[in-house]
Amino acid sequence: MLTCPHGHYEVWEQWRTNARNERSGLAFLIATAEYEEWPRGRVVYSSPQDRFVLYADAQILSRPDLLTIIHERFGLRVDRKQSTQTMPDHHYVSTKPLEGKATGQTSCAQRRQ
Repeated sequence: MLTCPHGHYEVWEQWRTNARNERSGLAFLIATAEYEEWPRGRVVYSSPQDRFVLYADAQILSRPDLLTIIHERFGLRVDRKQSTQTMPDHHYVSTKPLEGKATGQTSCAQRRQ
């Protein structure tokens, strides 16, 4: 598997450190939220299978609107012979329910605005 070496938790904590003094926007949400609150996932490339694998919170995997955005943002072609495989993973389970449309707010964001 080809994947990024950075862990989500370590990156989140670095973002929180950098955003401590922010009072609005995304930086504020990061500074005031715990890593475990947000639905998350990871895209990896499986060389033996010649396809990408999306490991994600089940809330993300159940939302076609979010899957479309993920495919677009990561450049994952839907017309490939072997399409992207999606799989839940116990590492990516959020503590809060995901709400709204893909371009909308989550419950975490709504509480902090």
